[in-house]
Amino acid sequence: MTTDAYARYLAAKKTVDDRAINQHVLRELRRLMPAAEPRILEVGAGLGTMVARLLEWRVINAGEYTVLDVDRQLLDDCRDWLSGWAVERGVRVDQLRDGVRLGDVRVRLVEAEIGDYAAGRHGGGDSHGGGNHGGGNHDGGNHGGGSDGALADVLIANAVLDLVDVPTALPGLLRLLAPAGLYWFTINYDGETIFQPDHPLDDEIMRAYHRDMDERVRYGRPAGESRTGRHLFGHLRTIGAPPLASGPSDWFVHAGPDGTYPDDEAYFVDQILATIQNALTDRVDATVLAEWADARRSQLATGELVYIAHQLDVAGRTSQPPS
Repeated sequence: MTTDAYARYLAAKKTVDDRAINQHVLRELRRLMPAAEPRILEVGAGLGTMVARLLEWRVINAGEYTVLDVDRQLLDDCRDWLSGWAVERGVRVDQLRDGVRLGDVRVRLVEAEIGDYAAGRHGGGDSHGGGNHGGGNHDGGNHGGGSDGALADVLIANAVLDLVDVPTALPGLLRLLAPAGLYWFTINYDGETIFQPDHPLDDEIMRAYHRDMDERVRYGRPAGESRTGRHLFGHLRTIGAPPLASGPSDWFVHAGPDGTYPDDEAYFVDQILATIQNALTDRVDATVLAEWADARRSQLATGELVYIAHQLDVAGRTSQPPS
């Protein structure tokens, strides 16, 4: 997927995530959110839609929000998307060298790969100042969500942990939190993708897709698995930070009575189909894969296709930095 296509996919995904995010877990997040101006770090934050969502839902109204992503161009797109979102809603926008201010929330854009950042290897020039690619305000070798290198009060990962090796990554991520810091991990894939109507090739395609998830490698590291959601409970308990709240956050996308999908959600589903197809190029016979994908795209074009993915949300806090 090109950067432009991925940015559109993330924008289209916002309404899907809005419906999916578990409201019980969200209420716990709201209850535990620091009363003062919190320092929030979101890893793998992409286009910044979670910043907008938390402002829209009045979970935050001030503080500092660090958007961390490995894609420099996507961080440029994040600045533009958040600025456009704010203008449309009458929210004050101030452009900053290393990000953007939305009302009383300062959003910092930091370019780094999650594992490197958590390990303290994000170096001295990774903070991103929009179109200025030559460095900028940064944390140096310090960890955390604040421009002064302070640890974060809140750590967010949305639709991210199923793309990393959680047992390896989680200790380093939680070390980015201050003692008794709050984590909120949302849209964690949990082993079930459903398309309707049924297709005779579904079981073969989904078995291969889950196997690809389980064997995926990125940046030289294992990169996720197909049952991340359910396994999070054991990983968090092992590290001494069991969830305080949990619940399902399933994606549901279907057309309305007129046969059209809401907003840009047909594009979102099309990109899911493309992701599955690309992942299985070397795993499934080309004729079989094309037959399945063509049938699903035909159903998408007529408004017949229903897409469901089972996921889980968790929220909790650390009592102390993990060892």
